[in-house]
Amino acid sequence: MQRTSFLLAYFFIWVGASAQKIPFVSYTPKDGLINNRVKKIFQDSRGQLYFLTLNGLSVYDGARFTNFTKAEGLGSDVVNDAIEMGNDSIWIATNSPVLNYMYKGVLKKIKPLDNFCPTINSFCKTSKGELFISADEGLYQFSGNRFVKMPLFKNYTDSNSQFLNHILPVDNYLLIITDISMGENRGYIYLYNIKEQRVTQTLRGLSPFSFQDNGDEIWLSTYNGIKIIDKQQLGEGKIVFKPLPKKYKILQNKKPIVLFFDRQKTLWISEKNGVIEITRTGEIKKFAAVNGLDNNRISGIFEDKEGVLWFITENYGIQKFVNNNIELITQPFNSAVNTITTTIWGDSVFYYNQATKKIILQTHEGVKRISLLNIDDGIFNITVAGNIVYLNSSRHVYSFTTDKLNNSKISPSFIYTDTSNQMQGSITDANGVVTFLGSDYLTSIVNKTKSYRHKIKYYPDEAAIDSKGRLWFVSRADELYVMQPDPGNPDNYLQLVNDFSAGAKILSPRSITVDKTDNIWVGTRENGLYCFSVDEKLQLKLLRHITKKEGLTENFITWLYCDKAGIIWAGTSSGLDKITWNQGNYIIENSTQSANLYPYIEKIAEDKEHNILAVTQNASLLKIGPAQKNISSFTPEFFIEVIKSGNKIFPFTNAVQQFSHKENSIVFKVASPSFYDEKQIKYSYILEGSGNNNWSEPSNNAEINFINLAAGKYNLKVKADYPASRYSSKIIAYPFIIKPPWWQSWWFRLLTGLLVIGILILSIRNYYKRKLEKQKVILEKRQIIEKERTRIAADIHDDLGAGLSTIRFLSEKVKRNSFSEVTKSDSEKIVTHSGELVQKMNELIWAMNEKNDTLEDLIFYTRNYTVEYAEDNNLQLSIHLPEVIPSILISGEARRNIFLTVKETLHNIIKHAYAQKVFINISIHKNLELSIKDDGVGFSENKKNDGNGLKNMRKRIQSIGGDLKIILGNGVEIIIVLPLTTFQ
Repeated sequence: MQRTSFLLAYFFIWVGASAQKIPFVSYTPKDGLINNRVKKIFQDSRGQLYFLTLNGLSVYDGARFTNFTKAEGLGSDVVNDAIEMGNDSIWIATNSPVLNYMYKGVLKKIKPLDNFCPTINSFCKTSKGELFISADEGLYQFSGNRFVKMPLFKNYTDSNSQFLNHILPVDNYLLIITDISMGENRGYIYLYNIKEQRVTQTLRGLSPFSFQDNGDEIWLSTYNGIKIIDKQQLGEGKIVFKPLPKKYKILQNKKPIVLFFDRQKTLWISEKNGVIEITRTGEIKKFAAVNGLDNNRISGIFEDKEGVLWFITENYGIQKFVNNNIELITQPFNSAVNTITTTIWGDSVFYYNQATKKIILQTHEGVKRISLLNIDDGIFNITVAGNIVYLNSSRHVYSFTTDKLNNSKISPSFIYTDTSNQMQGSITDANGVVTFLGSDYLTSIVNKTKSYRHKIKYYPDEAAIDSKGRLWFVSRADELYVMQPDPGNPDNYLQLVNDFSAGAKILSPRSITVDKTDNIWVGTRENGLYCFSVDEKLQLKLLRHITKKEGLTENFITWLYCDKAGIIWAGTSSGLDKITWNQGNYIIENSTQSANLYPYIEKIAEDKEHNILAVTQNASLLKIGPAQKNISSFTPEFFIEVIKSGNKIFPFTNAVQQFSHKENSIVFKVASPSFYDEKQIKYSYILEGSGNNNWSEPSNNAEINFINLAAGKYNLKVKADYPASRYSSKIIAYPFIIKPPWWQSWWFRLLTGLLVIGILILSIRNYYKRKLEKQKVILEKRQIIEKERTRIAADIHDDLGAGLSTIRFLSEKVKRNSFSEVTKSDSEKIVTHSGELVQKMNELIWAMNEKNDTLEDLIFYTRNYTVEYAEDNNLQLSIHLPEVIPSILISGEARRNIFLTVKETLHNIIKHAYAQKVFINISIHKNLELSIKDDGVGFSENKKNDGNGLKNMRKRIQSIGGDLKIILGNGVEIIIVLPLTTFQ
């Protein structure tokens, strides 16, 4: 009993004398809430919160507020109650004869069979699944898809059954409260027997506000104070009141507006001056506008599935209370705090105020203020070593023994001064020696009076001691040293063990601590936090480098502290971070940021109750109690809430969603309703099928936008990471398809391909058809020409040939019968010329006859001519023909020019070369190549290029697309080359 009294007294001393800032988080229309005047809060099985207001409904999923009013389909803007009736189906009662329901985020209206709906004030579902409704018109049960009115009384009018407000089921009974502001029976309490369908007991005159079932009892808040109903008696059909337990005697005369028990059986009471918290052990705490509430009048309290408390303020929106173990005290004990120190055993806490030069000592016996006398300069630090308390300013060190702490005034002894060394912090090692950290020296007070100084480059802000008693410190000159104290050598007390400055490569170090496993933690000015391991050989190895990107509040680490549980506390320029290790992984918790606090931390300590105490730059005190055990087994869901393209919203289904090509710009809104610190939930995503196989950078943006996605199959994966690894990361997948436009569909491409193939076939067919027609015309013309040539050849042969033969015959006759030499000579000339004319005529007929228009005819005709010509002129002829002669047609002009060229060549050999041998070679490959070579005297190079006969021969061959070459040396070689394509 005495212990309890002391705790209460201590509490009210602490709170009453301090200006606290409790970490409430406010939600108003500025944050998306539809209206500040909230009536009630409801949470569905997915974790989403429903704020029922006087001006609409707000659904909050932790990422966004979605608001509904009468314009969106609500029966009225005044929302009275909500209840979950099935998977993702929420019934919503408004202050109207309309019942709404929300399914997968879409608001609709329920139409009962008889189209009747009362004005519902609240829903009540019994353990048997029966649904009862309190309404302005009375008590109803929803059954058979309609509202069935339940009689309350047998001998009373309907007016006694109107304006029912709250209902609480207890076994086979309903505890009903009427509206204290409406109807004739205002503020009545009815006990309704469900089986008998009648009220078995009525209480008048209490004017209850509300009731709360804490599992064992039912508490009532009334105008006549707090009443407790025996739940066991109530189950038997009797309303029997019980006295308040002794630990709640402070509530004896209070008339609270709201009574609420959380899951830890802590009682929360709302009254006109704020909220009172009473724990199961009887500890009391008060919250009001002076320490964080937006308004003293709280009209409702709600605890969500994570154990987070939500306060409904009167016309000021909602306030969330997450961290009951965190508070920022701006004037602890009505005094500013400039530095703090706890003893090694932690049962005493020293606070110091520079302005008043007073120490505030907090022990298990209470709080005491001690004035320091004869100190002219400001004290920066307090250090306790054994029974001596050391105080240091920038230049001086003072001390006094702990037995003087019983006095209200102390005159410390002056023991040391150093005008050239600006001292800041200090540390006590395992030998009880205090070392002061200065700008130029480390100064150790050995044997209480003797001082030892160790030269350094520049002063350190903080030092640390490892389990082996070694002293670690970092300086602003980027130094990292470890030193071994030597108590047996006071003149050289600190021995340098190792200098890690070059190897560690730490820029702008500011703070240092050593954890329970002797890992070295170093905080910097701009580069976050480093963690090093040290082996037995004092080899330093970097384990982790943690920055704001990995979750720190800031990269400026002002102070580091390892508590008795091995937790690292990192003070930053914007708050305090908690770092714990779990199976080799670090977990960062932004302790103050989650509470909406951002103080500059200057120093951290720990008291006997394991509270973390941190002094801030504005001389306030941050207090973080031991982490509360989370008794909730709730795990937040992670889901896609909205899928939107343009103005069209698509329902989320398990089937693969297909979007048209016009719907290829899609917005996905995801949510994971966790309200512990919902702004710090980090979302990342990867879109498989897009060509990018990397996860996006985690951010608190819960909206994913894709613009102009190409047609194809995709699989969207979204991941949620929770602050401080409170929950395991969650991943959801959503496969979908962007259908191609009709002009890119397979059937269109197939038809297009078939059409193109058809067009190509028709085009090719028409092309060859036209080509064949042209060839046919050409052939017809050629046939006509050939026929005409044949006719002309026949006429020449028949007419001209006959005439020449007659002339030749007559000439020979004249020659035989003539006795004159002159006549005989002329006759011989006529015979010779007529013979030549016959030969030329035969050649002409051969060239004109279409039956001879083949390459084979040309070759054989040429061979016959050359053989006959060589015999007539006594030439030795060697001729070589190809074994295979292709069937190629040659025009009469080409045959004639080739033959005449060969004839001219042979004539030149006889006439000019005086040759004995002639070699003819005819070969056929890609070209027709005809070579005529003699062993004659040849001719000069000039004649090769200037001879008229040779020029004419070359022109003949060139006119038919060929080439004529002349090679000199050991006779003359004439080569005729004609591409076979020339003849086709």
